[in-house]
Order: sequence, then C-alpha cells, then structure tokens
Amino acid sequence: MSAQIHELVTLAKSGNADAFGELYELYYKEMYCYACYVTGSESLAQDAVSDAVLSAFRQIKSLKNAKAFKGWLFKILCASCKRYYTENEKKKSLVYLDDENGGYEEPAGFESIELSVELRTALEALSHEEREIVLLSVLGNYKSHEIADILDCPPSTVRSKLKRSLKKLRESLSGENKGKGG
Repeated sequence: MSAQIHELVTLAKSGNADAFGELYELYYKEMYCYACYVTGSESLAQDAVSDAVLSAFRQIKSLKNAKAFKGWLFKILCASCKRYYTENEKKKSLVYLDDENGGYEEPAGFESIELSVELRTALEALSHEEREIVLLSVLGNYKSHEIADILDCPPSTVRSKLKRSLKKLRESLSGENKGKGG
C-alpha cells in the first residue's frame, strides 16, 4: 500500500469525506468491473457498487488496519454483489402473469464490457461462489488467503475451488473452440 493511500484511509477514518471520495476514485473501476462479472448485469453492478461504497463510508471508522482497506472494501462489495445476484436470480424464476412474454425479461449485461461470448458463457456456467473466487483471483490479483478473508472460508477451500473452477473454464473454452475449428 502506498503512503498516499494509507494517508487517505487515515483521513477517511477520521471523517474526511473528500479523502474517502479519492479512495473511491482509485478503486471504482476495479469494483465496477468485478461487480459486472459477478452479477452479470451492468445495472446490478452499479447498484451493488453504490451500496458497497455507501456501506463502506458508513463503516470506515470501524476499519482497524488501514493496510487492509482494499480487502475490506472488496469484502463489502462481495456481500453486496451476492445480495443483488441472489435477488435477481429469484426474480428470474418468477413468472409474471401480466407479462405478454410469460416471463421475466433479463436485465442487459456486459454490453460495454469487451468480453468474448465464449468467456462470458464459460463464466456464467460457474456457480456464483466459483465465479467470485476466479474473479477475485484473476481481476483483483488476490492471493488465496486474501480471498479466504473476503469470503470467510479457509484458504485451502479457496485454492481447491479455484483450481477446479479454472479447470472448468479451460475445458469449457477448449470445448467451444474445438467446435469452431480452433
């Protein structure tokens, strides 16, 4: 952690909203990208990030170690994403009687994120927890013990789930590529 970030966290903990705003600017893109991948929807990602940032702002004084800020922030974001993802999955399973299509229209997702159809499909085939672990590892560059702290599970569980999830992704992607002559 750079001295500048450490100073911003310290100022934010003392109630400085401008310092918290600067921290938000530093991490927003990474948070939003992660939330898009996890929720599968840009609008859900925006809501999840907004809720997480508001929650973090309200709880910043409880942060004990300024060096743990990013992990702490992503832990809050993970919980927010999980909540939005779960609510969205429940909505998808409902059938609206007054809907002429006879079902729930899925929110748009990934339109502005450059992601191959194959990779998107492979990620969506993973469970929510598997997708979280892969994205925290790949996008967030977190180590297994850091992911374990964020998700409240043992590091050995993270390592084994990451290994299995990456294997599933490779198999899915190689299977789709074989079908396309590559």
